[in-house]
Amino acid sequence: MNILGLFGFVQNPAAALVVDGQLVAFAEEERFTRLKSSNGMFPGNAATYCLKAGGLTLQDIDVIAWPWDAKRSRTRMPLFFAKQFVKHGLLSRRKYSSGAKGSNVAEIFQYLLDVDPARIRDRVRAGFRRAGHPGAIPKIEFVPHHVAHAYSTYACSGFDEAAIITIDGSGEDICTQLAVGKNGSVKLLDRIQIPNSLGWFYAAFTDYLGFIPYRDEGKVMGLAPYGQPDPELAEKFERVLRIDSDGYTIDPFYTLLGGHEYGANFGDELVGLFGRPRYRNEPVEARHKNMAYELQRRLEEAALAMTRKLVRGQNARNLCVAGGVAMNCKMNGVLLRDGGVERIFVQPASHDAGTPLGAALYLAATSGEPRPATLEHVYYGPGFTNDEIRATLDVCHVSYRHVDAIEEEVARLLADGKIVAWHQGRMEFGSRALGGRSILANPTIPDMHDIVNRQVKFREPWRPFCPSMLDEVKGDYLENAQQAPFMIVAYQASAARRSQIPSVVHVDGSMRPQTVTKHANPRFHGLIDAFGKLTGVPVVLNTSFNVRGEPIVCTPNEAVRCFYSTGLDALAIGNYLVEK
Repeated sequence: MNILGLFGFVQNPAAALVVDGQLVAFAEEERFTRLKSSNGMFPGNAATYCLKAGGLTLQDIDVIAWPWDAKRSRTRMPLFFAKQFVKHGLLSRRKYSSGAKGSNVAEIFQYLLDVDPARIRDRVRAGFRRAGHPGAIPKIEFVPHHVAHAYSTYACSGFDEAAIITIDGSGEDICTQLAVGKNGSVKLLDRIQIPNSLGWFYAAFTDYLGFIPYRDEGKVMGLAPYGQPDPELAEKFERVLRIDSDGYTIDPFYTLLGGHEYGANFGDELVGLFGRPRYRNEPVEARHKNMAYELQRRLEEAALAMTRKLVRGQNARNLCVAGGVAMNCKMNGVLLRDGGVERIFVQPASHDAGTPLGAALYLAATSGEPRPATLEHVYYGPGFTNDEIRATLDVCHVSYRHVDAIEEEVARLLADGKIVAWHQGRMEFGSRALGGRSILANPTIPDMHDIVNRQVKFREPWRPFCPSMLDEVKGDYLENAQQAPFMIVAYQASAARRSQIPSVVHVDGSMRPQTVTKHANPRFHGLIDAFGKLTGVPVVLNTSFNVRGEPIVCTPNEAVRCFYSTGLDALAIGNYLVEK
């Protein structure tokens, strides 16, 4: 059975191809359009790539899996909006403003039109025509959004039994779902409906702190360890987000409802509680750092309360996590450490880009297809041969040399303090660079963190970098180490080794590691091994091959452009080395 998972006209549109239950190709539209997140677009380029990678045409696809239950959205969302108007708007002294999310009647009706099943089919058909696929399209099956999130993590985990928690902004009228997986199937246990959304909660404060909501939450997470506990702030946060042993509730007037004079994602009452928000490009002050600290702490406590309840109720030893909030690696580390489980699997594309994969795997599972292999790597995007790479370098009039042992050559450059771009094999999916499209540096150099941030990435100085290490040495560098191939779970760095790799240890002693196996990526494993033999430290600093505000590079041409517009020293692309 050939299933094409698609999600478009939203944030992070993407496509995934599943053939006979197995993942064949997966890519996000932003990697082709070069527009960060590609919000609102149809994933025509990503779908075309997936079909080409599978050797298929659109007519070979049996079904399109769409991770949004259009029918539920059509019936439940009007009821939700009506309830909120009556409960919080018409009968309250606190009024809506024209900028309040969900308060504009015209916008509500437009939303209901957009999620109509017939309307989605028409837009998908038009999207395929624009992408060069005229004619009829396969039937579309609509999969509930959080069901797709759940299958995206559980089906890929390799666990026979697991507790499953999915947390995001919203999917139809759901923002958090608790489930259990057993023998390849997922059973839903509980749902938390909007407006009690942890995704909206975190986005509200991301916006308040002067960052871009639904994109810069990682910046806030990186800023949090620079803050300090503040009892007065903690009391104020408790008014916004209340937590008990069973879960949490959120006062929607600080996020969704009320006036929105200061920002689209937080209410005016949030300003009344915390004071004037920070605007973009203003300095980050101590109070902003303390707010980030308290925000992160409250998120972790809310997620932990739900996870403990779920794990106890199911007597689970394994935990699967997905949803946009699961991109918060520090939260995931807390769930592993304190959630009462032995192992954790977090979908590396936990945000909405991962739902086309989950929807396709759900249809495969319910159709009797074999369960997919455990996800060991994320290299399911486009790749390029040495001939294709050389042709690009020649067109660009770039001086280069062919290197057979590219791993050993790059290891020597890194040991000498050079910063090297690494463009190898098929591109990763998800937000992390995992040895396919990476920028690499020497983590033993104390100020390398600042150099890469300032001269290459052009980003905020507090943002940390991740270590990629040989899987064989993870126990030496991580406390309570487990295999961590996706940089999606934070660990505490081993006290004995922190001083060895200062440029990849955050101020709170944490790291977001990638453990690299020879099986999953032999070339990247060989590079780290060669670097370890030269330096005694089989760990490299690894960050995504891009600059702030741009998607990770995909093609050789994009690699050359990024290389020459930054402070990079060398580019290792296939078996070719370009140096400045």
